Amino acid sequence: MLEGGAARDTGCTFTMNAAGKNVVPRPPEHVRCKNFGCNKYFDPTRADQTTCIHHKLPPVFHETAKYWACCPGQKAYDWEEFMKIPGCQRGHCSDVAKDKKFMGGCDVREANAPKRLDDDVPLDPRKKLEKLRAGLVSIGVEPDDFDRAWGRLSAKTGDLSLVAKKMEQIFTEALTSLDTDELNLPD
Repeated sequence: MLEGGAARDTGCTFTMNAAGKNVVPRPPEHVRCKNFGCNKYFDPTRADQTTCIHHKLPPVFHETAKYWACCPGQKAYDWEEFMKIPGCQRGHCSDVAKDKKFMGGCDVREANAPKRLDDDVPLDPRKKLEKLRAGLVSIGVEPDDFDRAWGRLSAKTGDLSLVAKKMEQIFTEALTSLDTDELNLPD
């Protein structure tokens, strides 16, 4: 306070606590850190001079549980308890907002969804040949021509896996020959 009861203008703004009392003076050029869980105010022109203890991943709010995705072992059911969970990363404060601000039940279920075991199973030879046929027909090859070649090779070898291997060999040779033919000559 100055003489006569006038307040001095310091150029600072104040943050308020829940009771509505001013608790921390904050210079107007300072911004709140956007790292998960930090919430400190800092000068963005001197971000490299700050120390920020934060979380690597966003918070998860699932049913009544609250936790940080990077620290799933530390769950809280009360907001104050949640905000007291210490950060797991150390770095500098940032004024760049993150893409994903929080995660919910859908994110948790998606991350823990069962994986199909047969996704990485190799296709059987008949399915490989059917896919090859569909691809060739889609670019204009007559289906009867492919079926005739497939049938002849099948009758000759008696094994569809050998037919698929022979087709792979034929097409690889044809595509390789395109590299050495007149197609590669300069215009």
